[in-house]
Amino acid sequence: MSSDDVKAAAEPTGGRASTATEEPAGRAPGRRPKPRRLRDMFLSLAVLLVPLGIFYGMWNWAAVDRQVSVVDTSEDYLAAESLGIEVVRPELSEDWKPISSVLAAEDEAVTLRTGWYTPEGFGMQLVQTTGAIADVNEALTGAGEPIEAGGLEWAAYETAEGRAWVTVLETSAVVLTAEQDAVEELPELAEGVAAALP
Repeated sequence: MSSDDVKAAAEPTGGRASTATEEPAGRAPGRRPKPRRLRDMFLSLAVLLVPLGIFYGMWNWAAVDRQVSVVDTSEDYLAAESLGIEVVRPELSEDWKPISSVLAAEDEAVTLRTGWYTPEGFGMQLVQTTGAIADVNEALTGAGEPIEAGGLEWAAYETAEGRAWVTVLETSAVVLTAEQDAVEELPELAEGVAAALP
């Protein structure tokens, strides 16, 4: 082999020496990726949060505006009066909707239950009974916490669902029960009961 052949064999192919530190294709030598700016992160969050906010607003609008099935309570009220209860027809705004009515007579105790849909879209119940209030809800034992509403004295109780208010009339007891979200509307229902009394 001649000296020229030896030189040719020693030279790397391709005409350029390759190194281990060669930069990947498409990236300028010595450049690091740019850190993500705070503004970019906020824009990314906005893309997620704006649709969620729109959905939440539409859901609330639909919940407030949804239709409820209103029931005619007059038949149960008249039947309860024939059984000796002086039925309380609470004086409430049109935003309060009666959605259920159940009359029961057992062991000389007459119980009239009326379910109400509140202006805020929650469920409450007005119960009038000539029996023991503990039969309405087992949590209604003891004296309860004294509360005044509509000129009447009420006893307030904590229940598994939320809260209950009880007042005793001449011939019956009135029990108002509210789920937790509707507790703030108890005073309005209590005032409606008081306004309906003779």
